[in-house]
Amino acid sequence: MDDEILIVDDEHETACHVREGWKVLIVDDEPEVHRITKMTLAQFIFDARPIEFLHAYTGDEAIAIMANESDIALILLDVVMETDNAGLNVVKHVRDVLQNPHVRIVLRTGQPGQAPEDDVVANYDINDYKDKTELTSQKLRTLIRASLRSYRDIRTLEHHRRGLEKVIAASKGIFEKQALKQFAEGTLEQLSALLALEESSLYTLRHNAYELRNSTLETLLSNTVLLVGDDKANPSDVVLEAMRQRQNLYRDNELVIFCNNPRHSLIFHIEGTRPLSQMDTYLLNLFTENIIIALENIRLNELLADNQREIIYRIGEIVETRSKESGLHVKRVALYCELFAKLLGLSDEKAELLKRASPLHDIGKIGIPDAVLHKPGKLDADEWEIMKTHAQIGYDMLSGSDIELFQVASQIALNHHEKWDGSGYPQGLRERNIPLEGRITALVDVFDALGSDRCYKRAWPLDKILTLIREEKGRHFDPDLVDLMLANLEHFLAIRDTYRDEFQGE
Repeated sequence: MDDEILIVDDEHETACHVREGWKVLIVDDEPEVHRITKMTLAQFIFDARPIEFLHAYTGDEAIAIMANESDIALILLDVVMETDNAGLNVVKHVRDVLQNPHVRIVLRTGQPGQAPEDDVVANYDINDYKDKTELTSQKLRTLIRASLRSYRDIRTLEHHRRGLEKVIAASKGIFEKQALKQFAEGTLEQLSALLALEESSLYTLRHNAYELRNSTLETLLSNTVLLVGDDKANPSDVVLEAMRQRQNLYRDNELVIFCNNPRHSLIFHIEGTRPLSQMDTYLLNLFTENIIIALENIRLNELLADNQREIIYRIGEIVETRSKESGLHVKRVALYCELFAKLLGLSDEKAELLKRASPLHDIGKIGIPDAVLHKPGKLDADEWEIMKTHAQIGYDMLSGSDIELFQVASQIALNHHEKWDGSGYPQGLRERNIPLEGRITALVDVFDALGSDRCYKRAWPLDKILTLIREEKGRHFDPDLVDLMLANLEHFLAIRDTYRDEFQGE
């Protein structure tokens, strides 16, 4: 062994901040080799990190250490130890059994004839082969530096790969969100997950999401609505700076993601416990592009929903006007149905769907002749049979559509005159055989009709309405829905009072 290996060169990299060391495993059955290697590299610094040595004196010890330490950067591995091929067995175990392709493996042998270089390099996944007599102190440091640089770059590529996978997964998560608040919550969750790409994670996070309602800085503070996060939180300086610059900002351990479109301007602010790396900012900028696309999808969906809602309300108003009802009737029925859905614990999506579909409950009246629909007196038996066909007509008009909204609306049109005791029409369904949306609409339609002014009548007093509803509980109406309405009556009355009709009679 060359005595030059004992010399410690004063040349070494320095850094003002020393992080956790690179793990280097020395595997050799000669204690002196451990001592000399450690002494030679005692002051070695690479990429602002020193070396943290681990020691094994047999192949079996090396295998045990590798099984428990997944972040070893380099193995300096002797070939001949307890057996002539102990080192080669370690190589096969690390690569084939532990499936560790990242660690750099350098074979060091004092008996090159025992493991010929050509055979070993050709048949084993190693990164270098050195005769111990070759390794002077300078060459050892060169070898270590090259090996650690290779390991660092491989791990960086792996982190980028994992990071891109996380961006794809995170993007899928936000693209599935349709409501703005859900989108904000999901985006914060995915941003937090993306920041845990390195081995050290963000264990403590403060995060907030804001929606900006005005475009000038002077009015942002007073008109900034906190969507998600600490209700008492005020925008920090970095958030205000992101507002001014209208772009992402990264400062130490804080990030602000700014995204906007013609309808929404959202700001996501996350403050963690470690500085953001270059890879963090790269992936976050990439993710921001997907956030903006997802936000635009939400805007388009909202625009489509608004247009759809407006069209349905207008159709409902046309139907109600033809039957001498107020256009506000359909709006109130829609809001009553939404309220019921929320009281029943249905999802926001189901509640919205019920609200948007219910205005079409009487659309079948378009097919009823004017002589029947507008007859001033009581309908005779034949006329009543004609009038009852509006439920089936409405169903037939809507049921052929593949749009979920119209499918729900068709069930409402068909079933909102069914009665709990089976005496309703058109099918005489009983109890829970009547679809829920039909049972809900049946109750709120009667509640609103009795409690609203018409050109031909005054609204009933509330006590008279409640008396009728209680009498019809279990006969006309679902008893559970009646109890739920009565227990939350103030909410139903608030809707009625907000959209009250004006009496147009004498």
